[in-house]
Amino acid sequence: MQVGSQSIAPRTFQKHIIARAHAKRKSRRTILLALSLTSMVDMFSLLVIFLLQTFSTSPEMLMVSKEVRLPTAQSGREILDAPVLAVTKEGLFLDQKLVGPVAEVLQNPDQFMDRLKTMRELWQKTHPEQKFKGELNFQAHREISSVVVAKIMGMLPTQNYDSIQLIVTSGGN
Repeated sequence: MQVGSQSIAPRTFQKHIIARAHAKRKSRRTILLALSLTSMVDMFSLLVIFLLQTFSTSPEMLMVSKEVRLPTAQSGREILDAPVLAVTKEGLFLDQKLVGPVAEVLQNPDQFMDRLKTMRELWQKTHPEQKFKGELNFQAHREISSVVVAKIMGMLPTQNYDSIQLIVTSGGN
């Protein structure tokens, strides 16, 4: 008997058919094993989505500008989920948007005050039933003068930002 390009004797043909049947059964088993992995893949997908959502809304994932080397402190508490005001050698940043060079902002703070006011009004529009908390996270490069930091922090209460949290790294010198 001829199967394909091979000639097979009658007894070998039976062995061939039996071997083919065994191969089909093995392939069915692998399909069943592959199907049982589906639920595990779904579980891991849900776990990854959960972790991404948890960490993307976490205030601990606060963006620290590359230019800012934060001062260190020995004690601290959890970071607020609030806008970030960063003072670097290059300038003053409000939520990662440049307000201007620090010297210019200190001489003419109108644009800075307008941005704070706009941010406060936007918060009040999105939270109409709540009183404005005035929370702000403040980052300052460790080499920025404390006088400059005090002047900038002195401007914040004029726009009702009364709850200012200084961002530092843990540990002490």
